[in-house]
Amino acid sequence: MGLVNRAHLAWEPIHLADPDGGNYILWPHLPCIESPVELRLTGDWSAIAILASSEDIWRWKQEFSEDQKNPGAHLAAAMASGTSLGRYLADITTLDLNRVAIPDPEPMRLVDSYPSSKIFPLEPPSDDSDWADLMVEHADQAAKASNLISLLGTGRRWRKARSEVIPQIAAHPHADSEMGAAAASAAAWWKEEQRTWKNDLDLKRDIRQMSRLRGVMAHIRSDEPASTILVPIHQSRLQRISEVLSMWPDVETMGWWSE
Repeated sequence: MGLVNRAHLAWEPIHLADPDGGNYILWPHLPCIESPVELRLTGDWSAIAILASSEDIWRWKQEFSEDQKNPGAHLAAAMASGTSLGRYLADITTLDLNRVAIPDPEPMRLVDSYPSSKIFPLEPPSDDSDWADLMVEHADQAAKASNLISLLGTGRRWRKARSEVIPQIAAHPHADSEMGAAAASAAAWWKEEQRTWKNDLDLKRDIRQMSRLRGVMAHIRSDEPASTILVPIHQSRLQRISEVLSMWPDVETMGWWSE
């Protein structure tokens, strides 16, 4: 399945109704950027589902606490990392945006604003054997792909990807040209990150996460039939995740929720 090259980079959420009952709101935001208030959603949702693991969420809280004491330290470290994330951050810190930060401001805001009982991680923990096998397989593919030639071509690929997605960025009255430029860089970053997810490993990853999302819905629907789950999601993943969720993969029951 295609990724950013097929996606329409939208600012409006996608609403999907589970065939077994309940509603999902897939809300797009840009990674590591505080969204304008006008682009944020307001509401009283049954749950917040995060495309990360419980370990990631714990780490975000640690980083957030550390950033209060030493503002910008994690951002500076990531920018100096020499990774595709560092390249993305170098792009967006030159723009006139609300705030660029690590941990990612929008999911962190939701995690910080809602009780832990309403927050559900969609990525399995590291001790999940099936997930660990998938990560090992991905690591093997990444090692094969990361040769000197591919590394030397990163800058050119980045610039090409960034320019190619510009026509796909939706217009929005509250997304100015600076946010548009950031969206192009975010799409280039995500495309670069996905280069090593081959042989349908990305599909296996996304199906597992969406199975867990349906598991969250099944769990909360038993107490609240008219349930609504908010899923904050990086804009570049919005179309793909909506397509995978719309396949309605098998429900992964909430036995995993001891995390």
